[in-house]
Parts: sequence; structure tokens; C-alpha cells
Amino acid sequence: MNILIAGGSGFIGSALSRELVQKGHQVIILSRRASERTKEFVNLNRNPDYLYWDGENVGEWVSTIQECQAVINLAGENIGGKNILEVATRRWTPARKQMLRQSRLASSKALVEAIKGSSTKPQVFIQASAVGYYGSHPDRDMDESAPPGEDFLAKLCIEWENATAEIDQLGIRRVIIRIAGVVMSLEGGSLPFILLPFRFFLGGPLGSGKQWVSWIHINDLVRAIIFLIEQPDAHGVFNLCSPQPITSRQLSQAIGKHMGRPSFFPTPEIAFRILFGEKADLLLASQKQIPKKLLSLGFEYQHPTVESALKSLIP
Repeated sequence: MNILIAGGSGFIGSALSRELVQKGHQVIILSRRASERTKEFVNLNRNPDYLYWDGENVGEWVSTIQECQAVINLAGENIGGKNILEVATRRWTPARKQMLRQSRLASSKALVEAIKGSSTKPQVFIQASAVGYYGSHPDRDMDESAPPGEDFLAKLCIEWENATAEIDQLGIRRVIIRIAGVVMSLEGGSLPFILLPFRFFLGGPLGSGKQWVSWIHINDLVRAIIFLIEQPDAHGVFNLCSPQPITSRQLSQAIGKHMGRPSFFPTPEIAFRILFGEKADLLLASQKQIPKKLLSLGFEYQHPTVESALKSLIP
């Protein structure tokens, strides 16, 4: 299968591209850094093709669309930051918020326009979104039927999902993936930031510790996306998260136990608010996300528990 990935050189896109290539698919990556070839593909028989785009406009890459059976839209400026330094220092200023919004809406519009103008259209379109769609709630189960929140992240996710709604009218199967807040990986996402205080024997829950943490292992996330591509009956919204949500306190206890480090040094919520401002919602929001539709299709997790996820990542 020929699969085009917008944003395929990012944290999730790189892991997904690697797995697709290993499975024998031909991957075409749209990237603003198309000249950079990912080193992990060097030893594989089939490398992805990297095509440049500006993330905003239809360009020469448009002719590739008609050769692809699947298109995946992961494009968008990183919400939290690409590394621990950016997580800690890059606040959500008005300008930053506008950049986050514009990077998602412009790239989505460009993909829709390219597909509309293509003589041969893809069979499936995967649209990225996030658990932030639901906002923060202390106890409510958030399956795919839960209503949206009203904060910045919720509004951003709503706009992002709606930006490719025209795909539905073209007879193309569109799948919206609301990705968990914590993607368990040491190569990106928020886990390295969460682990940092444990490495200095200062680990503990964030804030009250009572808030629910939405999480998924990177391998299960990638496998779930491929699963949804291959399932002809899969359409609409899917939560991509572990079937076993946990609280921040339970997560810190599991990390402390696995690493042999203390886990009783809580970080007060006020400290996060002072350091990160509104961006603190990324780690303090309570989101009991449930993958109801994914489970109903029979998807099987490799790492359904946080203990299994940590064991696979941290020696």
C-alpha cells in the first residue's frame, strides 16, 4: 500500500513510518525538513520518500496523492515541545497559540484541496486529534461519545477535526484519532519530562495526584493506527489510549517502583501554574479516556498496563 503521511518526520510520525516500512508499505512523508533523512531507515530495504511542503499550500507533491491508498494527517506544530527544554520554556503566549492553530488548520486545508483535485482518491484518511478535545473532568469516563470541553485545547481539537470534514463528502473513509495525553516513549512526548525528577530521587505525583492520566505505549499507538487503516468498517472517532487509565498518583507509584526510586514528593499545582501558565493543563488535566470503539473492533494491546509499558522502556 502507498501511504502518505503529512508530518511524518515528527515524534509519532517517525515511529509510524518505521513500522509501515518494516511491514512492506511504501511511505511518502510530507515534511518541511524533507532534506533530512531519518537514520533509522538506513538498514531497511525500502526507505520512505521525503517530499517538501510548506505545511500550508498545495505544491508539487499533489501528484503523489492519486498514487496513495491512505493519507494520514499528523501535521501541526508540537503542542508541548520537542524536548524537555521546550516543554519547560515555551509558554502558550497568544502568538504561540495562533501558531499551534494555524499549523493545523492550514495543513489540513491543503490536504483536502489536494485530494479534491485528485483524479484517483485515497481509500482512507486518518485525521489526528487529541484527548484534549474532552477538556478536564475529575471523574467522567471519556469514551468517543463524550462532549467536547471549552478550554483552548478542546477548541483547538474541534477546529482541527472539522478542518478535514469535507473528506466525508468525497466518499472517503475518514478516521479521527484522539491520541492520549501521555505517549509512552523515551524518544519524545511528555514521558521524559515526567521521569526527570525520579532520576534525581525527587519523583512524585503532579498536583493533587487524583487526576486521571490518559496514556498509551508508542508501539500500541502505532499498531492501532495501522489497525484502523486496515479495518474497512472503521470510521469516525476513535480514542487511542490504554484500556486501563490511571491517576497521576498511581503513575508515579508505578514509575517509582519500577525505577527503585521514591515517589512521594508531590509537585504542587501552583508551582506548575507559575512555571508554565495555561500550558500546565497538559499535565494537570484529569482525563479518564476510554478506547471503547477500538476495543469493540477487537484491537489487542501489547502493553495494556502501565507496568508493562514501563518495563519495555526502562531497563
